[in-house]
Amino acid sequence: MKTGKHTIFQIIFLISIWIPAIPGLSQTLTQTVKGKIFDNESQAPLTDANIVVLGTNPVMGTISDINGNFRIPEVPLGRYNIRVSYLGYEQAIIPEVMITTGKEVVLNIGLKQSVNQMSEVTVNAYSRKGKPLNSMATISARSFTVEETRRYAGGLDDPARMASAFAGVTVGNIQDNAIIIRGNSPKGVSWRLEGVEIPNPNHFPNGNVAGGGAVTIFSSQLLSNSDFFTGAFPAEYSNALAGVFDMKLRNGNSETRESTVQIGLLGIDVASEGPFKRGKSATYLFNYRYSTTGLLSGMGIIPSQQVPKYQDLSFKLNFPAQKAGTFSLWGIGGIDFNREPESLDSAKWETDWDRIYYNWTLDMGATGLTHKITLGNRTLLNTTVAASGTRNIMNQKRLDNNLELRPSAYLADKSGRITVSSYLIQKFNAKHTLKVGLNDQILFYNLNMNGTSDENQPDTYRNFVKGKGHSNYAEFYAESKYDISNRLSVNAGVNANYFALNNDWAIDPRFGVKWEFAPGHSFSFGYGKHDQMEELKIYFISKTVGGKTVYPNKNLGLSHAQHFVFGYDWLINDNLHLKIEPYYQHLYNVPGIKDSSYSMINFKQDWTFSDSLVNNSIGKNIGVDFTLERFLYRNFYYLVTASVFNSKYKGGDGVWRNTRYNKGYALNILVGKEFFIGKNKVLGINGRLNYIGGERYSPVLMAKSLEQKEVLYDETNAFTDKESPMYYLDFTITYRLNKKHHSGVWALQVKNALGSPNYDGFSYNYRTRTIGKEEDVIVLPILSYKIEF
Repeated sequence: MKTGKHTIFQIIFLISIWIPAIPGLSQTLTQTVKGKIFDNESQAPLTDANIVVLGTNPVMGTISDINGNFRIPEVPLGRYNIRVSYLGYEQAIIPEVMITTGKEVVLNIGLKQSVNQMSEVTVNAYSRKGKPLNSMATISARSFTVEETRRYAGGLDDPARMASAFAGVTVGNIQDNAIIIRGNSPKGVSWRLEGVEIPNPNHFPNGNVAGGGAVTIFSSQLLSNSDFFTGAFPAEYSNALAGVFDMKLRNGNSETRESTVQIGLLGIDVASEGPFKRGKSATYLFNYRYSTTGLLSGMGIIPSQQVPKYQDLSFKLNFPAQKAGTFSLWGIGGIDFNREPESLDSAKWETDWDRIYYNWTLDMGATGLTHKITLGNRTLLNTTVAASGTRNIMNQKRLDNNLELRPSAYLADKSGRITVSSYLIQKFNAKHTLKVGLNDQILFYNLNMNGTSDENQPDTYRNFVKGKGHSNYAEFYAESKYDISNRLSVNAGVNANYFALNNDWAIDPRFGVKWEFAPGHSFSFGYGKHDQMEELKIYFISKTVGGKTVYPNKNLGLSHAQHFVFGYDWLINDNLHLKIEPYYQHLYNVPGIKDSSYSMINFKQDWTFSDSLVNNSIGKNIGVDFTLERFLYRNFYYLVTASVFNSKYKGGDGVWRNTRYNKGYALNILVGKEFFIGKNKVLGINGRLNYIGGERYSPVLMAKSLEQKEVLYDETNAFTDKESPMYYLDFTITYRLNKKHHSGVWALQVKNALGSPNYDGFSYNYRTRTIGKEEDVIVLPILSYKIEF
């Protein structure tokens, strides 16, 4: 069921704000650079580490204190490489750090202990931008920064849209941020926040595509550097077949109160951070956003029958307690509303959607209390208690031929979970680190879903999902990293999980090895077995058999996948990197319909799905990903990624077919340049070209569809047809003006600048009495202004 033909991404509206120019100041503007240096594995602070801002004249630097903290005041504005060194550890270079007047620069830098202990620091510095934060990750993983979500053209401050530029990732509908990783359904992506699994963190989640949404709830004002995984994940990640976003929130500034205000098409943001009390270490950080479209619609400025409205709040409160460790309270939440009126004039009907009325409300939230304590210099204990949930209610009605609104669907999903998560990191020595953890989720659900089995027959309206209660999903994991030498490392682990609803369990081994066989050249290999449960509503689909209600899907087992990934990395020079990753994925035990081509491997979205399923499908994804990346150096960067892949499946009818997501290939070219104008102004220009093979679909049974005035597909020849290739051109232009006490940033982000068409299935046209493709041309320009002070 579609949730609307028009969404926020079909509203083309430019918001302009004129900020009067303030005369420039003649003196050199500066800012403070500060942060913390710690051991990358145990996170124990490193005292007397040496920090240098390269490129300053005279060279500016300092050393870290007993708590690993450092502070370098009065650094001139610009971009600098920051080098960190410590006796017995590999040097690190944090590349191209932007220094502005708007906010102090806070860096938390983990150093890797050198396996070959030496009396002096002689190991080479590394500046491997994109190296995952998770030290247990060997392959198919990279970190990303908050700045990249804005700077990457087409990113729209959204981690998922930004990640679509990475190798192995493709997209579907431009108005949705769902991503397809190596041919897998978007529903196979798991989101983590502060180490805890959370529901889909998007506004209007799963609306058109399960696993996607319209706009991310995450605020760029709160995010810290985070990790993205595309295969063979470390042992701590479960309940995901395709990929993992491991999101982190930063702490507020512990010394200075800072604020940010931003206004643009996607919303009005207000953020603030700082110490609760000056001179104390406890901090706060929050961001509130209200959708601009909702505000302007309420004022009558946007002439549209349907304008989605949303608001969200993100926060993190941090309380260092000296010897008792650190406590942090964090959370995100969103409130969404959308309404579509029906058209009472049947003469104006074009598609079936014109006779639909719906009212859609959604709430999503996740909050947690985390305690982190370092025990000695080699042990870290991290414990989190979190609660998360969603409330999703859709009330849809349809005009019958007598222009009477009849119930079409009433879908109520109120689901939540309480999570207790704890892990211990023990660093035995420079070579060996062990991480063990336990996650226990108490799942709560209240499901009530009703709909018609045939929209042309309102009398078929019935309840098809009913369930209220609780269950449990628990997992234990252990993973170990052993550095045989500075050039050879091995990761091994296991994840054991149990789903109480159907008494299913799995034991999943994980393994990775990396060998730097020559300076700048390395081979790697990763293997992982992974599992995923379905949405809870799938298990509570009901049928009436012999006058009794039965739940045929209650005992569905977990879906499984085995990932095999090889990798070759070549650091061509300090700023240019080539990576090639061939992979093979074997999916099995995936639910499908008996004796049918239907499989959840191809699931996109169907809110009224009510069929009986069995674990009868298998699949295979094989391909190779290429990445050529020039890191931002001397104000210029580029990222070229390419993927060639083949995605097949076999359903209950025993026939091998293309999956829906077998697009075949994808090419991304991302390039950007910064121009420093004088001492205080920065102009950034970024562009991205995206070329992707078309999505596959089943042929339309034309004669039967015309006869019944609705689209019917030939599922005996599932996914034999293919859409035309998709091509998108995005660009982002930013202009930053630094003043003495604040910094202002204009940004123009344009999605699909060439106006490429977007396809979304077929529909019956009442006027022409024909079956035609649903085709939209969506060009999205977003103008925003942000002030930091």
